[in-house]
Amino acid sequence: MKKMLVGLIIWFLFISSAAWGQDAMDFYNLGQHSSLAFRKIHYFTKALELDPKLSEAYEKRGLLYYDQDKYSKMIQDYQRVVDLKPLKPGTYVMLGSAYMKQKDYDAAIGNLTRAIELDPQLGAAYSYISEAYRLKGMPAEAIENSTKAIVLGAPSRTIGRAYATRAKSYRSLGNVKKADADFKRALRLAPEYIDYTYFTVTEFLADSAAESSSLKRVGLMGVFMIIGLVFVGIFRLVLPAPKKDTDR
Repeated sequence: MKKMLVGLIIWFLFISSAAWGQDAMDFYNLGQHSSLAFRKIHYFTKALELDPKLSEAYEKRGLLYYDQDKYSKMIQDYQRVVDLKPLKPGTYVMLGSAYMKQKDYDAAIGNLTRAIELDPQLGAAYSYISEAYRLKGMPAEAIENSTKAIVLGAPSRTIGRAYATRAKSYRSLGNVKKADADFKRALRLAPEYIDYTYFTVTEFLADSAAESSSLKRVGLMGVFMIIGLVFVGIFRLVLPAPKKDTDR
């Protein structure tokens, strides 16, 4: 009788755990297929309530928090991913990026260093850690790591970020020639990351126009934009200021 009772209990626990896990995956899949961020977060949260070890749900929810600038919540979720799957270098890259957003550069460098330890060929980790070093006021380390990202031949956006970081670092050290050369490369590869104003648009367009027919078209567009801005400036100087409404 005791053996039968024990067997029934084991069977019940096995069936319950299977159903528990299935329910968690159902909510996870609902989150995956939902088109609204708040619904996705809701479903991933429900999935985690049912299965606190579902690392994929922490990861997906963390990315949503990151996109909403909720970096503390994102970091909490990604720390759980680290606890469950500590050997994923991409997790540490995302943590490093979130800590950079919070201006905690030491924590960012620590996580990005761990990513590099796990995957020494991960260009994105070198690109991000170089920016963390630059923001911390360590231009030599920033140049060293951004150069590694460039040498590894990562995706163009990653290399563009690395060139942008290296350009700013060279500029802070007074090496204007190298800074401007890197800026031009960054502008071609990842213009969305450029907030670097030391190199003139006219110079860049002139250099680019000589390199390829496609870039010649870009240069022509730039010239028209510059001409347009000149005319706007002239009209602003020539046209009289609007008169005050004296009837009020």
